[in-house]
Amino acid sequence: MLDVTPGGHGHVVLSAITKSYDGRHLVVRDLNLSIRKGEFLTLLGPSGSGKTTTLMMLAGFEYPTSGEIRIDGAPVHAMPPEKRNIGMVFQNYALFPHMTVAENIGYGLKVRRVSKTEIDRRVRAVLETVHLAELADRRPGMLSGGQQQRVALARALVFEPSIVLMDEPLGALDKKLREHLQFEIRQIAQRFNLTVIYVTHDQYEALTMSDRIAIFNDGQVQQLGSAEEIYARPVNRFVAEFVGDNNCLRGRVTAVQDERASLKLENGTIIYARTTEHVRPGSMSTSVIRPEALRMSDQPFEGAMEAIVSDSIFCGDQTRTVVELAGKESLVVKSAAHSEAIHPIKGQTVHVGWAWEDAWALDA
Repeated sequence: MLDVTPGGHGHVVLSAITKSYDGRHLVVRDLNLSIRKGEFLTLLGPSGSGKTTTLMMLAGFEYPTSGEIRIDGAPVHAMPPEKRNIGMVFQNYALFPHMTVAENIGYGLKVRRVSKTEIDRRVRAVLETVHLAELADRRPGMLSGGQQQRVALARALVFEPSIVLMDEPLGALDKKLREHLQFEIRQIAQRFNLTVIYVTHDQYEALTMSDRIAIFNDGQVQQLGSAEEIYARPVNRFVAEFVGDNNCLRGRVTAVQDERASLKLENGTIIYARTTEHVRPGSMSTSVIRPEALRMSDQPFEGAMEAIVSDSIFCGDQTRTVVELAGKESLVVKSAAHSEAIHPIKGQTVHVGWAWEDAWALDA
């Protein structure tokens, strides 16, 4: 469930935050978050879910309609962005094209009338941190996308902030470079004990980088927890479908005993899943099962259902097999490409099942 501590003692605390631009529609509603010092928290959700608005309120570029934000126990409502000791990194790097890398990084310090000696010291140090010392005299137009993003990160770090906010910083990069920079950003955050609040709609990014993830939808946090908790124990169907792949089977709850619920599918098949707060005998529920939790065989086995293979896709490190149950329900089975699991062909009859502990009965 949500780990919220309104008015708590976190490094950054958001208490009962709401935000509306027109006075009618809430972009963020009743948001409570407590973020620890040195924590890497990712705000993950679809476009329009309120995550970037939350980031802008933390930065001071937007103000809550109601509620309070505190940093180290002090309210920051009346504090302008430049006084909050926060670094910002955006997807569009916003570098000055006529300035060198070093000038771009040191510009904010110059505006704050920091001495030239101190600016030079800080710029050199941060360039070493992001592995760009040899490019200090180049202009942004001479750099690759990944190098420009490192300059933007260095510009945020040069202020020696305690908090860094990142809004889709890797969205414009290719997959391989994005994965490389995910690791680098995580390493830098740990080295300097930074509190990082990171916005993305990329679930892989969130799972690999975060200490905790806050899943946003419709202006609310649906679930807050570690990557493992979010992936393995989703609290509702939205979280289950948004994070990772999931098979969803809808049925009516016929019985609940201890931790196990039984659901009757439309085709009459009875399946079993773990109970959650959504489950009531007689109510409709959706059972969700991760594709890697499914077992597939060309021979019948206990608890298995007969299915017909409708597609098989080789994905390099894995094979994804789509099967169709009686009643036109489809399931995706994921297996390692070089495992001993069967790799059937289209039209073949197979048997598919799972351990009931690997399935969750959620809202319909």
